Amino acid sequence: MKRYEIDRETIERIGEELSIDGIGVTTAEPFEELRAHLIHYREAGHESGFEHPVLEERVDPRAFFPEARSIVAIAMAYRTERYIGQKKPEGLRGQMSVYAWGMDYHLVLKQKLTLLAARLEAEVGRKIHVHHSVDTGPLVDRAVAQRAGIGWVGKNCSLITDKHGSWVFLGQLICDVDIEPNEPTPLPQCADCPDLCLKACPTKALVQPFQTDSSKCLSYITQMKGMIPEEYRPKLGRRLWGCDTCQVVCPKNREVSFGTAIEFDPEPEYAFPDLMRLLELSNRQFRKEFGASAAAWRGVKIMQRNAIIALGNMREKAAVPKLLQLLRQDERPEIRGTTAWALKMIDRAEHRQAVADAFEREQDEAAKREMAWAVESEGGEPA
Repeated sequence: MKRYEIDRETIERIGEELSIDGIGVTTAEPFEELRAHLIHYREAGHESGFEHPVLEERVDPRAFFPEARSIVAIAMAYRTERYIGQKKPEGLRGQMSVYAWGMDYHLVLKQKLTLLAARLEAEVGRKIHVHHSVDTGPLVDRAVAQRAGIGWVGKNCSLITDKHGSWVFLGQLICDVDIEPNEPTPLPQCADCPDLCLKACPTKALVQPFQTDSSKCLSYITQMKGMIPEEYRPKLGRRLWGCDTCQVVCPKNREVSFGTAIEFDPEPEYAFPDLMRLLELSNRQFRKEFGASAAAWRGVKIMQRNAIIALGNMREKAAVPKLLQLLRQDERPEIRGTTAWALKMIDRAEHRQAVADAFEREQDEAAKREMAWAVESEGGEPA
């Protein structure tokens, strides 16, 4: 029988002492079963662009960390008890994905992983080498967590745990320590569900069970640069960042335990930002007010573009004076173009002339295309 430097019971105890909601260990052996899936995913054009580009590093930890002997996977639940009864404050409000309601999870989990590494070092009594990541490393987080026994991957491609459902953040610590591994969680465990997540997905980004076209996922679309394709704008509704639909409808999430990390308690202004106030913020002000949120990393421009789409979807006439100001004065073409679309949604006839005037001034081709409706007849020909 192989002798391990750290046994399973010790890892579980450390996890409990560090208030980690889920912890498990797997070996540093390659994830060869993923290779064909990742190749198909890329060839089918389903990548969002956020994925790590080197395939070999996505399946083999030793390809980028040769000292790797074990991987410790952790999960932190972010749906805390304060989530219940959380209501939109007064005013014109957008909607953020639940994962962005509290503190940036990257910061919280990286701190946990740093403390975990120190505890492992104390256990083995020597300097150890580690590589840890939260959402940004080469490996597929869900595959690591499943092989480490934390949960299984559902039809919606989320990692689902027995205790907290899929409302968890994942992190991993690769190290040069021999740690007793957990048994992988059996797959699949969604057989009793009639594809509720696939049916509910607003953009049909879940192309089949266990397969996502990430380029169509609203969570990605809210984060993409430039102009959001028009076909997706009505699907966004009031969403400013992320999408929770496939998790909300998942039966495995109906009766799950709350997380206890107070860092993830919802802040109303993170959960339901004031749309009109967002449009007034400079990037510096945005960083100051929203910098502790996981939704801040793209900066204010992306959030303002999404806020304009939300106001268009709401047909919000109270926003018109500000939208007209942005149409005439904003230096960012994606803001001018998106504003032209929102004004069309609010009242096409009333705002046609203002947008036509903007069309004549516009130099950016993408923004100009967004304004072209104002100089076309109802049949789509030049007026």
